[in-house]
Amino acid sequence: MRIVIGGDDEVALRLAEALMASHEVVLLVGHDVPPSRLERLDVETIHGSVSSPEVLGRARVGKADAFVACALEDERNLVGCMTAKRLGAARTVGFFHRRDWLLPLERGERALALSFGIDVVIWPQERLAREIVRIVETPGALDVELFEEGRVQLLEYAVESASAMAGKTVRESGVPEGVVLVGVRRAGKMFLPRGDTRIETGDRVFGMGDRRGVRRLASSLSGRDTSHGGDLMIVGGGSVGQMVAEGLEAAGGFKLKLIEADAARCEELSKLLHETLVLHGDGTDIDLLENEGTAQARVLVAVTNRDEKNLLVSLLGRQLGVPRIVTRADSPANERVFERVGIDVVRSARGSAIQAAIAELTGGRSRILAEVEHGDARVIETQVPEGLPPTRLRDVRAPVFAIIGAIIRGDDTIIPRGDDEIRGGDRVVVFCDRAAEPAVREFFGRGGA
Repeated sequence: MRIVIGGDDEVALRLAEALMASHEVVLLVGHDVPPSRLERLDVETIHGSVSSPEVLGRARVGKADAFVACALEDERNLVGCMTAKRLGAARTVGFFHRRDWLLPLERGERALALSFGIDVVIWPQERLAREIVRIVETPGALDVELFEEGRVQLLEYAVESASAMAGKTVRESGVPEGVVLVGVRRAGKMFLPRGDTRIETGDRVFGMGDRRGVRRLASSLSGRDTSHGGDLMIVGGGSVGQMVAEGLEAAGGFKLKLIEADAARCEELSKLLHETLVLHGDGTDIDLLENEGTAQARVLVAVTNRDEKNLLVSLLGRQLGVPRIVTRADSPANERVFERVGIDVVRSARGSAIQAAIAELTGGRSRILAEVEHGDARVIETQVPEGLPPTRLRDVRAPVFAIIGAIIRGDDTIIPRGDDEIRGGDRVVVFCDRAAEPAVREFFGRGGA
């Protein structure tokens, strides 16, 4: 597939890097992007604006299967998508950031797409907020991904000393029905768990399965109280903070407080949020945090638009004893740094949007459903060729790092065991490391022989 990507920040570069192995990628970037940032990319590069008809013409956007506009300015993305469509691009994907363009949310996205002929509208802040709500709703989880309209879930948990599985092998601890252990990360390295794999304190364990199965696994892995709800503090009342509060209000069971530094914004939020106590103040003020009972909160969510402030809020929350902290870090470099200093969950609007774009752009017999662990591992859905005779899963010799987490057969979703079969026409959801992705596509493309 031929994909033209236009943007002037890390989003465009990361998208190009993620897609270049399997697609013909053309990247449009500004003249101020240093050559050193482009050296790692095996793509055609054209310098110029995403909204320039002349630049889009040079990129032969009319012959593109997809055009992605992910510049920082919404207006440029809008004009770029409209121009690319007029020049003949088969499909357009636009990134938009301004909340007033897209509200009310569902009608807004559809209206924007229909009005201007954009095929896919991606709102990074909304994607991030939705992701944070999913994670907070699932007690103890470090990551939650939903596939097949929620019928298949991927959860990541950190194994604590109080975990029922800590110190036991997978075989000894027993994996609940309805879930498959698909990965373990230890000391920065990912590997596939086997029956004799011993689960250690500090491991990050990935399980894929149905809702009931992953919840049972969560109870085995987490050493904390996994009941729903409780006190929750949000710092940052921008678009992301507002949408997180709205999502958790809708989920119910939470006692919510939100701290925002801008007085006028506090007034606005007080009218929009019905079950959240909105507080005017600085989220880095430890006296304010103490006085508002942050130490009793089960979760602290730091989502201001400044990474440095989010880190400080998170460290203060950790000092106060908050057991679970979810932090926004929009700089890719900061995501890993925040994790290294002990922040439980680190997410970015850019990262969420990139994942959404990749899922939209990859298709055919196989597509990327999600990237996890900063892209080190991927979840791929791929089609098993018609005519493949029924093959027991235990007899499938997949690439070195790949495991089937779910089988989709018509309207049925199967969380497999070794005696389950894959058949021609099935779709399989596979967890693999990034390096194994091409081999996974080839392997299942020829029937898993």
